[in-house]
Amino acid sequence: MSNLTKIIKILDPQAGRLQESILEEKSIQNENLFEQATGGYGHKVTLQEASVTSDFPTLLRDGIRSIAFDRYMGIPTTWQQICDVMPSDKAQEDWVEENALGELPIVHELTPYPEGKQDLDRTLAIRNYKRGLILAVTEEMIKFNKTNLIKRQAAQLGRAAANTREQSVYTVLTTTGNYVRNSTTGDNDIGANTVGTAFSATALNTALTTLRTMKDRKTGVYLGVNPDMLICAPRVEMAVKQLLLAPMLSRTGGSTTAEVYGTGVANPFRGLVNTIIVSPRMGTGYQWLLCEARQAVVFQEVEGLQILQESVGGVQHEGYFKYDVVRYRARDWFGVGMLNDRFAFYSTGAAPAVD
Repeated sequence: MSNLTKIIKILDPQAGRLQESILEEKSIQNENLFEQATGGYGHKVTLQEASVTSDFPTLLRDGIRSIAFDRYMGIPTTWQQICDVMPSDKAQEDWVEENALGELPIVHELTPYPEGKQDLDRTLAIRNYKRGLILAVTEEMIKFNKTNLIKRQAAQLGRAAANTREQSVYTVLTTTGNYVRNSTTGDNDIGANTVGTAFSATALNTALTTLRTMKDRKTGVYLGVNPDMLICAPRVEMAVKQLLLAPMLSRTGGSTTAEVYGTGVANPFRGLVNTIIVSPRMGTGYQWLLCEARQAVVFQEVEGLQILQESVGGVQHEGYFKYDVVRYRARDWFGVGMLNDRFAFYSTGAAPAVD
């Protein structure tokens, strides 16, 4: 079992062609805070030179910002493949879910056309939150050659920003309260879209039919949901690969019980989805989720990652004046929420089973 995040793209299910990518952190391009900087006459400025010249504040700012952004871009994330990304300029976005019109009724001769009425099924508010952190660099870090510490802290700042977006999306995915659809409320023909059953052929078929029979509550019109992505915790990875990628199904343990899915050996689940995401953020157990990509969860971006530095020129700010501290602030501003859980089926899971 691996706790690495993986994306498995199924290119040709019949030929068994797939692309499995392990998402690892990319190395920081600017390994030294001042490698990219130049002083007078084009020569590189060392820490010793910079610490006694007026160039240092500029070099420090550029170095920290560069490393933080490099690390932010180097962190592998999957939320872009899961979410529908929308720009936002409000404190919160208010979404409405309308009922469908259903089917056109018959209009007899010399009778008026009936007037359709659109009702609102439900409203949903997704709030945008401002997230941020301040990194302080002391004069001692500068004077006593603690550039490695500065570099590590700058990298941690970028890593924290990237991880915040990723974790925010997976928190929405793994919150069972976000899944409220059921056949008893007229949402589908099968049942609830959240269960606690183990990953198996039977469970996957239940998830598949639950999503494919999702419909409008008022008119009963089917939505045509087409699940194409499966996201799972690392402990379910091997079971998912066996069921979704194997060309044939076979008996196990010498069982003499009649097969659930007929007498053939061709695997009908092969090619069901085109993307498998394995992420430890799904949980430490056996959680798994079947969904249609970019339909269930929305990511509202107000403003991308921003890194600011307190001014150290002219009149010094209070932190530098009293404590010899220059501070850097990272800020990200976004919101994420479950917009339409009719496109997702979530199981908190148990150990995978064979049936």
